[in-house]
Amino acid sequence: MSERNSSAFLSDLPVEVIIELGRTRLTIRQLAELDRDDVVDLTRGSEAPLDVVVGGKVLARGEVVMVGEKMALRITELVDDQQARNAS
Repeated sequence: MSERNSSAFLSDLPVEVIIELGRTRLTIRQLAELDRDDVVDLTRGSEAPLDVVVGGKVLARGEVVMVGEKMALRITELVDDQQARNAS
């Protein structure tokens, strides 16, 4: 298979894309005690951009926008490897 054909093949492979709002650390007990209407504090402020994570790596950042009745993400920044390492 030529390099061109293998590139075309790879570009059609699906990958999981995660839009990360924030993170927190809970104990198993805290997790088990969560109930409807509980609030879990996250590590980011409400104005912070969201991370676009693929394969465990941050590839971009963006902001939430509405498209009709659905939420979407507008990409505001592409992240290079150095930026991703510095943000960790």
